[in-house]
Amino acid sequence: MSVIVQFTVKVQDVDRFVAASEKYAPMMEEMGSRNGAVYEDENEPGLMSTMSEWDIHDQMHAATEKAGDDFNREAGTEGLDWTTHIWARKGSS
Repeated sequence: MSVIVQFTVKVQDVDRFVAASEKYAPMMEEMGSRNGAVYEDENEPGLMSTMSEWDIHDQMHAATEKAGDDFNREAGTEGLDWTTHIWARKGSS
C-alpha cells in the first residue's frame, strides 16, 4: 500500500521554494513520486508543505537522500527545521 509523504517548512522566499520544487519534480517522479504538489498555508504566509504519493517510505527516502542537499541550497531551506509526516491510508472517506 502506498504512503503520502508531507514535508513542511517555513521559508523566507516562497517563489524560490516553489521554483526549486518545480525543478526537482521530474526527478522525483522518475524515482517514484506521484501526484506531488506544493502548498502555502493561507493563514501563515511562507509556511510551505509538499505532498506526494510513494509506493513505500524507503523509496521516498532514497530520493531525498539523492537530491535533498541540492534542493535545500536552491530552495533557500538549508539549516531550516522541516516537519515530516508519512501518512498510511486507513479508510476510504
